[in-house]
Amino acid sequence: MEQQIISGPCRGATRVWSRGGTHAGSIPAVQGRRRRRGADFMTVFLVGAGPGDPGLITVRGLELIKRADVILYDRLANPQLLEHAKGSCIKVFVGKEPHCHAHSQHEINALLTRYGREHRCVVRLKGGDPFVFGRGGEEMDALIEGGIPFEIVPGISSALAAPAYEGIPLTRRGHNASVTFITGHRWDSSRIKDTYPLLSGTLVILMGARSFPSIARDLMELGYGPDSFVSAIHNATTHSQNALNGTLGEMASRKIPSPSVIIVDGAGSTSGRERWFRNKLLGIRGKRVAVMRTQEQFEETRALLEGVGAEAVNGGTYRLSSITWDRQALERATHVVVTSANTVPRVREEIIANSDKAYVAIGPATRRALEAIGISAEMPDEYTSEGLGMLLKSITAHGDAIVGLRSSMASDILSSMLSHLHYTEIPVYDVGIGEINEQGISDADVIFFTSSAMVNAISHLVRDGHICISIGPQTSSALRSRGVTVDMESSSSTVPSMIAAAMDVIYSRTGGG
Repeated sequence: MEQQIISGPCRGATRVWSRGGTHAGSIPAVQGRRRRRGADFMTVFLVGAGPGDPGLITVRGLELIKRADVILYDRLANPQLLEHAKGSCIKVFVGKEPHCHAHSQHEINALLTRYGREHRCVVRLKGGDPFVFGRGGEEMDALIEGGIPFEIVPGISSALAAPAYEGIPLTRRGHNASVTFITGHRWDSSRIKDTYPLLSGTLVILMGARSFPSIARDLMELGYGPDSFVSAIHNATTHSQNALNGTLGEMASRKIPSPSVIIVDGAGSTSGRERWFRNKLLGIRGKRVAVMRTQEQFEETRALLEGVGAEAVNGGTYRLSSITWDRQALERATHVVVTSANTVPRVREEIIANSDKAYVAIGPATRRALEAIGISAEMPDEYTSEGLGMLLKSITAHGDAIVGLRSSMASDILSSMLSHLHYTEIPVYDVGIGEINEQGISDADVIFFTSSAMVNAISHLVRDGHICISIGPQTSSALRSRGVTVDMESSSSTVPSMIAAAMDVIYSRTGGG
């Protein structure tokens, strides 16, 4: 069900006002909405989500995701990017599986036009780049016809990212001076034969996994040697990236998984190739990573670690228990801050009974927990107490009553930052730690420090050789105060970013080999 849009518009956009709209009321509708809202404009943004790694989206693209009222996203856009969207954002999946489309292109165009008229900031999030085999041109045409203002935000295409992550230069001085991009979708042999005189250098084939046997035969008939080097890169730039490599003759009979980017180098040269990303993935495989969380959170973390081939070691389980707290303070509040996903199940009924308040979550996991019980929440750009404090300063006014629901062991940094506001922190549960697995922690290769409480409990067990990853600034500060070196701090205070940080440290220590 669509949620009411309660936040403001996108700001600072470069708008392309489409001309010649012929649909009755299309341009007048946009202009009428603009007049009613003063300087607020309604704009559709065709945003390239990048090739798979969520860290490869552009700064501009991420900014728009955070501001969007509506996001229409496809199968190849990493779902982690949606975690940055505000709680009131309408998210619509319009993805396409091979031979199984959730929406036809005509339906997607109609949705873009509809939402473009109804909302101020609409993001069409497309895998890779919107204008590289992404039907972005068709969607742009629909917006022009509908009289909807739009902006194109380029993304990194998998056509470029896949070979880069596999260590395959598309051009090399003295070897090949050109690159040709080809779609293998609905392959037509006559088409490649007509364009063959223009082909030279490296070929990059997208959407060609199913049709590659035909493509390979056509290329060899046209003069490409059967010993030409071919690499089919599956799930490029993700933790499940894998490549099938061989000669053109060999690969013609091999089954290539989808989605794959296929590189054909007519000269067959692989000199100087370095599979750096593969080495980075291999670095964390088999590593033991100690974590301390609730049992449910530990299982979630274990699944993520096993996804990259690492082993999760339970260093000790957090045990949460509810305590008596002032429920009337929640009723009097205008804004409610929730600083942990663990808080939500402890006070679920009270939150639902006070759903009319403005809720703020410290990060995506906390917001997901709130959304699971029907509560929309704002979220800071930085998932820290400092980021939360900055957000509250920007959305509250004099006289607002702010209540923070937290654990009894949480830091008082937020309370200090908001001392000039009417802010009250209310502990709603205690955190206890069961038996600590000292041997497991000692034997671990990596320790994920996810809270100051964990630092207090096990920092004395850190030994030389441990890789210590901190979830955020407060935890890093607690570690340093106890003389523990922080090898790296996660970039976004999430477990996936801690895993990425651990991979970076391990890769740098092994020299990339």
